[in-house]
Amino acid sequence: MAKQQSNGASERAHVLVIDDDEYLRRFIARGLNRTGMAARPIEGGHEAIDLLGKESFDAVVCDLHMPEKDGLDVLKVASAMRPPPPFIMLTGYGSVSVAVEAMKRGAADFLEKPVSIDELQAAIQAAIRQRQPIRPLASDSRLVGSAQWLEPFLQTLHRVAQSNATVLIEGETGTGKSAVAREICRASKRADGPFVELNCAAIPESLLENELFGHVRGAYTGAVGQSGRVEQANGGTLFLDEAGELKPELQAKLLHLIQERSYAPVGGSTFHKADVRFLAATNRDLESEVKEGRFREDLYFRLNVVSLTIPPLRDRSEDVPLLLDHFCDRVAERLEVTGPLFSPAAVDALRRYDWPGNVRELENLVERTAIMHPPGTLIEPEQLPARILKNQQAAPRSLPPSFEMAVDSDEDLIEEGFSLQEAVRAFEKAKIEKALQVCGDNKSQAAKKLGMKRTTLIEKLKKFER
Repeated sequence: MAKQQSNGASERAHVLVIDDDEYLRRFIARGLNRTGMAARPIEGGHEAIDLLGKESFDAVVCDLHMPEKDGLDVLKVASAMRPPPPFIMLTGYGSVSVAVEAMKRGAADFLEKPVSIDELQAAIQAAIRQRQPIRPLASDSRLVGSAQWLEPFLQTLHRVAQSNATVLIEGETGTGKSAVAREICRASKRADGPFVELNCAAIPESLLENELFGHVRGAYTGAVGQSGRVEQANGGTLFLDEAGELKPELQAKLLHLIQERSYAPVGGSTFHKADVRFLAATNRDLESEVKEGRFREDLYFRLNVVSLTIPPLRDRSEDVPLLLDHFCDRVAERLEVTGPLFSPAAVDALRRYDWPGNVRELENLVERTAIMHPPGTLIEPEQLPARILKNQQAAPRSLPPSFEMAVDSDEDLIEEGFSLQEAVRAFEKAKIEKALQVCGDNKSQAAKKLGMKRTTLIEKLKKFER
């Protein structure tokens, strides 16, 4: 599949125009081409679905009512793409319920025929701009996340990586502390040296000292001599995961290792030099552990020369679609199958889940989904685990109950004076007002939840005269 571009309003956007009316699709394509876009007209849903499987577009303009495969069929396929192109639906028939259904399924806008080229151009440009905030960071980093939080995080990480300072990586279980440690090593001057990891919580206390420092021949019955993780990491990086689980005796020996850069194997009396860069991670609040007397204060300060804190996934829900794509690709490669596809409604449900297991829980969900469903299945919300649907955070994208009830019937809305465009406008306004309500009228947070720029949100509020 061709690589999709990330175009702003001023760049040449590649637009697919789908309509069974030959005159109209050519008229729209010619008009968009005159605005500087590259528009490609095609006849119907079957051809569009086939083309979307081979090529990528910056936006799709599609007629709703077409024979055999209609606009909603094409929208379903486009929404499963990674990333999905903004989708503008056109119709000559004023069905309010279908318009709202298209918006719920992920359509960026819904315009009623006849449509002017200026109006269509503005809708395409606005839809492309709104997709830009939720984008992967363009860098050589192996970490996955939106530029919104990952870019400043990586700037700090790369500054830290260039030193030889000990780094304490903090974050809840499953946030990716090991991945961050590997990124520090990869960006450091010791990148060519070994990266050795020791999970302090996974090894019994009686064996942990031996695992860390190794032992000499005859140190205990049957001991033949073995190197420890410190020796294995010589010239490189030693990562102590879950360092907050260390018991007091081993805390003292670790403090000596970091301070003196030397150690003695179990059963030995000769000290060896440790040419090692230390990284540590914990999901505990070590400051509180120090106050409670469970962790040495001097060791805490030695570990916490520089700290990096990874936010939990519930605080960066914009990362969920990007991580889904990443894990779907990884699972597809590992299992040698076509990975699952998640519908816009399913992605929205996943973004509203609070993820107590963080990124690790999301990866496990993707792998389980790939195993339990046929390859390439489009996953809808009802196919997600029950805990996902039960444990939902506030949903800024949902309509107020009064409006949701109103769209059950086209006739009710028509009697109340709702045109098609007014219904779509009301749907969008309701989403924005709900987001502002959930975010305490904080426009920056509301824009983040809605997946748009703050300036775009302000423009829309002006349009709604709010």
